[in-house]
Amino acid sequence: MTRRDPTPAYGDVTGAAPRRRRVVFDHDGAPDDLLSLLLLTRYDHVDLRGVAVTPADCLLEPALSATRKILDLVGRDVPTAAGVLPGRNPFPLAWRIDALRVDALPVLNQKDHDTTRADRPAAHEQLATWLMRAPAPVTVLATGPLTNLARCLDDHPRIESRIEEVVFMGGALDVTGNVNQPGHDGTAEWNVFWDPGAVRRVFDAAVPITMFPLDVTDRVPVTPDLARAFGRHYGHPVSDLAGSLLALTFGTLETTSLPYCCWDSLTTSYLAEPGICTFETVHCDVITRGESQGRVVRRSGGRAVRCARTVDSGRFHRHLLTMLTPGPTPVPTPGGRQASPARRADVGPAGERGG
Repeated sequence: MTRRDPTPAYGDVTGAAPRRRRVVFDHDGAPDDLLSLLLLTRYDHVDLRGVAVTPADCLLEPALSATRKILDLVGRDVPTAAGVLPGRNPFPLAWRIDALRVDALPVLNQKDHDTTRADRPAAHEQLATWLMRAPAPVTVLATGPLTNLARCLDDHPRIESRIEEVVFMGGALDVTGNVNQPGHDGTAEWNVFWDPGAVRRVFDAAVPITMFPLDVTDRVPVTPDLARAFGRHYGHPVSDLAGSLLALTFGTLETTSLPYCCWDSLTTSYLAEPGICTFETVHCDVITRGESQGRVVRRSGGRAVRCARTVDSGRFHRHLLTMLTPGPTPVPTPGGRQASPARRADVGPAGERGG
């Protein structure tokens, strides 16, 4: 096993323009994961080479189906793969069924879809193929658990050199976690808690890691103003889908006492607009056993990870609307006021939780 590189090289991303990237996306099928997929398809500088679905915060089949329908909606022919590896600590079923609702959305069912495609190799095997066949190193964007990547590193050690960067939504450094389960002390975030050993394995790899913990992602809750802003573009499939995915998150606060946040879509926006967040390099480790399992902790001499620390939430909201609507509209600010119209890319018609 390749041991951890304690000082991976991280560039300064403050104010940086996006650069071309080859990306493999591993998500776990929640509404914000699927919003992240939609965002990725709008980034001209991203070469999306494959999408894996981890059966963590979702039911696998509807999440995989919704993934394929989204790619079809925007006219993208991108290979997909199903995760088959279990996590140690399952997500609540009440959260996982959101994938059923997304898969049934009218905007994704304007025509019949092929649901009889031959199965590809399991996601952890397909991930190795995508990485090895890419002409240059690839960014692995993970908005769900790191289980597929960890197994891939175990089974195919050579792929380590094919990874340019791991961008991961997970962890809770200096804030309370969002796991409320019997026998747990509440210090962990769900993507890490689902499979703590996988995070430890990826930490042990000599690859740069950029992590978006709850410390920053909890600062961008889904608000009524944000969701309703997409209604001003009703009739455009991409903005219709984006608004629908955000609307599906309503009720989370009432049922869990915690707001639904843009955990994954904020993480994804880093690939296009890294200046939305500020970062610091943190030496950390993950607890893999006991009542704190899944907790990411600061530790002197631990793995060096670049962590997002602050976020410009107004700029992030503008980013979503710029990428996912067809024209300028007033942009909601965190306080509910309307900011000046923002210029957005044209998007015409086309065919407590954390992550």
